[in-house]
Amino acid sequence: MTTTTLPDLTVTPLDGAQFGASVSGLDPRNITPDLRDALWGLYKERHGLLCFEFAHMLEADELHALTAIFGENEFAPGRINGIGKRAAPGEEHLTVEEQVARLQAEGVDPYMAYIGNLDPKTLEVNQKGGKFYGEWEWHTDMSYIPKPPTFSLLHARVIPPEGGDTGFCSQVMAAAALPADLRERVRNVTIKHDSTYGSSGQLRPGMTAPASPIEAEGHAHPVIRKILTTGEEALFLGRRTNAYIPGMELAESEALLNEIWAHATLPEFCYQHRWQVGQVVVWDNRMMLHMRHPVDESMHRLMWTQTKGEAVVAA
Repeated sequence: MTTTTLPDLTVTPLDGAQFGASVSGLDPRNITPDLRDALWGLYKERHGLLCFEFAHMLEADELHALTAIFGENEFAPGRINGIGKRAAPGEEHLTVEEQVARLQAEGVDPYMAYIGNLDPKTLEVNQKGGKFYGEWEWHTDMSYIPKPPTFSLLHARVIPPEGGDTGFCSQVMAAAALPADLRERVRNVTIKHDSTYGSSGQLRPGMTAPASPIEAEGHAHPVIRKILTTGEEALFLGRRTNAYIPGMELAESEALLNEIWAHATLPEFCYQHRWQVGQVVVWDNRMMLHMRHPVDESMHRLMWTQTKGEAVVAA
């Protein structure tokens, strides 16, 4: 694919990637139905990864408008009970609507997550914590719920001079290249996606460390799923930590999962993205694994993320 022009947009393949495209010239406050259709066509052509280039940091309403191209908002992890969060004592009875109203009264956007150690309003170091250092493992966002997000959006507002790149790994390519014997072994297999640990390896608030992956909390999804918008198949692995194949002995499950993961993350399926301020990267969680590369503790980065949910369909 060479550089092309959609209506008022310039599209360029992502450097060094077999999938994905860079898109410049978009005004998120002026997205017409024709432009929406063109971007969906580009998404299908470039296999689920688009990088929008903006000369300024987006306001919340602009990011919401960009998200609306791809579907409805999903609640951010840790905002609503049952989505990466357990209810605090005495709050088990609260409805989703009541939780949303409480968050909004506190000035919190229930659909927005802030990633980093900077205060999202002042962009100054948050002394209360919020560290995000080290290397986050390959994962799929919120795959531990019954309807995992379909799309994730990550907006770079502050980036370090080096480190903190995001890796993307095409699980459509991985599924297409599955060895025949491995495909047969996983054809009707599900994986339970652990909800107790985050991608940084930290125990989620209110969760208890399980004795083994067998006891871990989470939702089971098929290993090979169907992408309804493209008709393709993709591996759907979530994250490796505490993953478990229901019905198997633990040692058997671990061995098969190690084999699947070794194939799914081969270098030829992967792309490493170096961020620039103002970019918004949109990816299809059904098609991609992603991970965060290490970043030095003295360097800071802040991004906003939004996601939209859809039920998993087995291939």
